[in-house]
Amino acid sequence: MSFDLNKYRELLVNAQKAGYNFCDFSVITENKPPSLSKSNTCLLRHDVDADISAALVMAKLEQQIEVASTYFIMLRSPLYNLLGRKNHSMVEEIINLGHSIGLHYDQGFDSIRNWSLTQTAAAIEREAQVIEAQFDTKVTAVSFHQPGSEVLNGDIDTGFRVNTYDRKRLADFEYYSDSNRQFKLPEFQNVNIEDSLASMCPNNIQLLIHPIWWVYDDMATEAVWDKAISSNFQNMQEQLIETERAFGLPRRFDISFKQQP
Repeated sequence: MSFDLNKYRELLVNAQKAGYNFCDFSVITENKPPSLSKSNTCLLRHDVDADISAALVMAKLEQQIEVASTYFIMLRSPLYNLLGRKNHSMVEEIINLGHSIGLHYDQGFDSIRNWSLTQTAAAIEREAQVIEAQFDTKVTAVSFHQPGSEVLNGDIDTGFRVNTYDRKRLADFEYYSDSNRQFKLPEFQNVNIEDSLASMCPNNIQLLIHPIWWVYDDMATEAVWDKAISSNFQNMQEQLIETERAFGLPRRFDISFKQQP
């Protein structure tokens, strides 16, 4: 199966034709509508682990076909500085395109530090407030990076913000993810995507899409990661060239990738 923007656009357009409404997580926090059991709702979410540039490309495509989604961004990404000028501006652009922002929380970091659930709950609130203050927006949902059993079992308190793995609050939603390109959404097993989606109505869906798998359409997942790393490196260089006089004359660094033995 191909993972590219054309295929992604086809998926969204056919979901619209099948009758799905794309909403953010405020439909859960605000209890609107009161019952979601027959509302054909799609909670489209993106966990932005690695590259905000790819997220912005996807956000522009979605805006063109009038699809709204939620982009979950990290304070602890190993690849991007959320508050760097370039990334900050791209997140603002995503918001201005009509999308929502959520917190992508690195719960795996808490696990290796043996943090208590109380400590994690407090940290989630702090990080959500940082994002709200920086981007003048509301964070109504939290997704988890490398979630442990505490997350999956619903033991972590996220307050009024929806835990995207909350089985009770999202009981009316079927969950599908493209994690590591292991995509098991039924319509991809069918030649006619529109008919397959239509057959799923009125089931509600929570659909997790990682932008890098679709924006960087190499077949090899390793090559996709190489492109994401290179993208972040180029964003860093652009800010240095534009803002730091001590950096010297404008110049470019090329990254070469070698397989580790």
